[in-house]
Amino acid sequence: MEKLTGIDAERLHAMTLARYAGNALPHLALLASDGVAVQQWNKGAWLHRSRARWCPRCLRNGSSSRWLLRWQLPWSFACVDHAVYMVTECQSCWDTVDFRHDAPPPRNCDNMTDEGEWTYGLREPCGHSLTMCQPVPVSDTSVLTLQERVNSWLDGTPTHDDRQLVALAAVLIPLLSPSMVRRGDPLLRYAVRSPRGTAQHKRNGKRPWTDSLRVAAAVYAADRLLDRGYPADYIADRIFDLRLIDHRRRPWHMDVAELAYGPGLRPNPFVEPLVHRGLITLGGWL
Repeated sequence: MEKLTGIDAERLHAMTLARYAGNALPHLALLASDGVAVQQWNKGAWLHRSRARWCPRCLRNGSSSRWLLRWQLPWSFACVDHAVYMVTECQSCWDTVDFRHDAPPPRNCDNMTDEGEWTYGLREPCGHSLTMCQPVPVSDTSVLTLQERVNSWLDGTPTHDDRQLVALAAVLIPLLSPSMVRRGDPLLRYAVRSPRGTAQHKRNGKRPWTDSLRVAAAVYAADRLLDRGYPADYIADRIFDLRLIDHRRRPWHMDVAELAYGPGLRPNPFVEPLVHRGLITLGGWL
């Protein structure tokens, strides 16, 4: 590939998702022919393979408009440059948008709608311009600071505190309760209270980490819990108490593949204390 493109190997590596291996994504099996290992990686890795999330204002920048590679990861929940939350749904048909690598910007929603089906017996594409979607502004600047810290972790230059932040946020995504974000952005409280992305089991193929607002709420809550430098056991007790206040008693049924391949879970100092308190139960494969 280096000879065909004239681009050095290091730069080519940075243009692929392989740059996130070891932090946001697990290392793939050494042998691609190992079908079981590849299947487990696909089931456990937190990656938006086809569902897009984007910042409309980034896509409006004329010749410099581009889809960022890290937008395919659940850890991109806000655009630091424009101080807005990432958009995850078309605001015309209100459905998730498929990420197309071959479509040049500006991009339109390709979802098929039922508007003309009853009249003409035809389904038509939505066609709404993704650059015209209106993102929600971030009202709490600390959310942008947290996104910058997560970006440092994604880029491979995190501090110990950044690693701890992501590790705790990873287990908080399915364990969130409203009391954990009561002082944060009201939109984050809405994300925790509403049913969007909160189901333990798959809902239309979605899992909790696919909701960008819920991920933002988890990172915010993790930062609050880590603020005073308490050990993992104390933080686990605090999570248990906050969930008890909100009458959240259902544990997170963590699959073995997610434990092995989920981001921030290899190794995660918060998993064992949460398992001992019954907040996480280890199950079979996804």
